[in-house]
Amino acid sequence: MTISYGAQSPNGIPNTNNSVKSISRAGAYEPFELQVSRGQIAGHTAFLLYAYSNAIGNTAFGPIWEGLTQSGGLYNFPSSAAQLTIVSTSASDTSALSVQITGLDANFNPLSEIIALNGTTPVTSVNSYYRVNNCQVTNGSNVGTITFKQSTNLLAQINAGVCATEMGIYTVPAGQTLYIFRNTKTANIGFTSSAYMNYQVQYNYNPSGQVLVANQQTFVQQITIDYTAMPRRVPEKTDIQFCIKSSTGGPLIASLNTEGVLISNGV
Repeated sequence: MTISYGAQSPNGIPNTNNSVKSISRAGAYEPFELQVSRGQIAGHTAFLLYAYSNAIGNTAFGPIWEGLTQSGGLYNFPSSAAQLTIVSTSASDTSALSVQITGLDANFNPLSEIIALNGTTPVTSVNSYYRVNNCQVTNGSNVGTITFKQSTNLLAQINAGVCATEMGIYTVPAGQTLYIFRNTKTANIGFTSSAYMNYQVQYNYNPSGQVLVANQQTFVQQITIDYTAMPRRVPEKTDIQFCIKSSTGGPLIASLNTEGVLISNGV
C-alpha cells in the first residue's frame, strides 16, 4: 500500500516514503499502513479479506465463497436478524473446539461471540445476526465442515481443516466507511483464446436497496487492481459480493485477496 496521509518530517518537509511519525519509536518514521495494522491510528482498522472457491462454473456470476456451486448464483442476505445454528459434519469437533462469529445486528452494528461446538449436534448462537462477515476457529483445528445457518439459509461455512471462512462477501458496519486499496484475483485457468475468468463486484446499498454492478474485468491466471492513488470508497451498511464466473466449463479454482482500511465516520 502506498497511500500518504500528509505526513511530514521534523523539518516540515513532506516525507517521500509515505510514512508518519512512529508512536512506538522516538524519532523514527513508520509506514501509515503499518501503524493502522498495529492499531495505533484512532478510528482506523485494517481490512483484509481472503476468499477461495473450487467450484467456479460458467453458468452465472456468484461470489467467491464456500457455498458457491458450479451453477453460480448470488449470496442470500437475510431479511431480518435471527440466531444462527452451528454444526459440524464430524463428531470429533466437540465442546473442546470453539468458533468466533463476527457479524452485524439489525442496525448494522458490530456483533461477535465465541461458542463451543457439539460435534454433529447443532448449537445455537446467543446473538441474533443480520449479517455474518467472518467466522473462525479460536482453538485447535476443525476435523469436519462447520456450517452457520439462519434456518435453512447458509450464511457461512468453515471447510474441514481450514479453521476460518474464506468468503468474498462483506457488509460495512454502521458508522464506518471502507476504502479499498488493492484487489488481487487468481485462477487456475490457462492462456487460450477462449478460456478466461469474468469478474465483477456487486454493491447493495442499504437501506435504499440500490444495486450497483461495477469493476467488471476479464483475466487469466492473475490480475491485481491497485486503487491506492484513489481508493475505492464503500459507504456504511453496504453489502459487497466479489463475484466470478468462467468462460468455459469447470469446476475451476479461484481466490481473492482484498486490502483496505475501515475508517470511522467523522474521523
